[in-house]
Amino acid sequence: MGIELVAALAAGLAVGLFALYGARMAYNRPGDARIRRLIERPATVRRGLSWDEIRRRGPSSLPLLRNVLLDSAWSQRVTLEIEQAGLKMRAGEYLMVRLGLGLAAFLGIWAAGRSTVAFVMALLCGFFAFMLPAVWLSILRKRRIEKVAKQMPEAVVMMANALRAGFAFQHGIDMVAKQMEAPISEEFSRVVVDMNVGSSIEEALHGLLRRVDSEEVNMVVTAVLIQRSSGGNLAEILETVGESMREKERLTGEVKTMTSQQRFSGTVLTFWPMLLLGVFSLANWSQTSLLFTTNIGLVLVTVGGVLQVLGYYTIRRILDIDI
Repeated sequence: MGIELVAALAAGLAVGLFALYGARMAYNRPGDARIRRLIERPATVRRGLSWDEIRRRGPSSLPLLRNVLLDSAWSQRVTLEIEQAGLKMRAGEYLMVRLGLGLAAFLGIWAAGRSTVAFVMALLCGFFAFMLPAVWLSILRKRRIEKVAKQMPEAVVMMANALRAGFAFQHGIDMVAKQMEAPISEEFSRVVVDMNVGSSIEEALHGLLRRVDSEEVNMVVTAVLIQRSSGGNLAEILETVGESMREKERLTGEVKTMTSQQRFSGTVLTFWPMLLLGVFSLANWSQTSLLFTTNIGLVLVTVGGVLQVLGYYTIRRILDIDI
């Protein structure tokens, strides 16, 4: 039974590593390298090419998987989320990683028990392992969008200064792309690329808002679009928007300070049972091992883990106050 468990885990790990290797190899293909050069060096982009033509690489390098995912809404949504997270991975490789982790968890738990209860626990663990990359992707996506939002006030000031110095708005965007740090420089580089391949400023800014779905970016894009349709001093408008964003950032910091104790309590309540389980295991493993070697023990551990995760998520949602 131990050999079967090791074999099942090795098989799932092999599937996940194969998916990651395939994603890396696909990213290093000559055609994709040319696309990266076009993205990283906007000045070398030939006019007449659309951004869709540059991005048209398909959801997977495997023909069968590419045909299945090519026109699916799930593939388009996941591709956008991967892009928002700043990862170099296609939807097909992402799906293979999720399937590999889920299969490894399912086979490992089922091979360890070989009973009806173990099969049910294996299904639950396999499902949570399958969902783990989605949670990881959501966290990376949220962090990157928040980082862009924090950099946005500085970018707005830079664009406003460029306008006051007599430069065009496009030059201000290019200054942000060249002088600021990632990830906002990467996003504004994409805006420059979109404009260089023939897209209008409105279309390029809508693309930025699609990739970075934050209130700060929405404020800037809306202000620019309104100014282009109704007129006005864009430099003053951007300065006003920058002041609003800095005030919002200040209020957000105050709210986080006021709710820091509650967030700390939620974290302690989540990890305290795990700490107690570790202490009891060191003190009396013969009794604690029943949680992992009996059917009822596996049920208790699984249900307790699920409830802990749900409780932590609920507390975080309650403390997530929008300003």
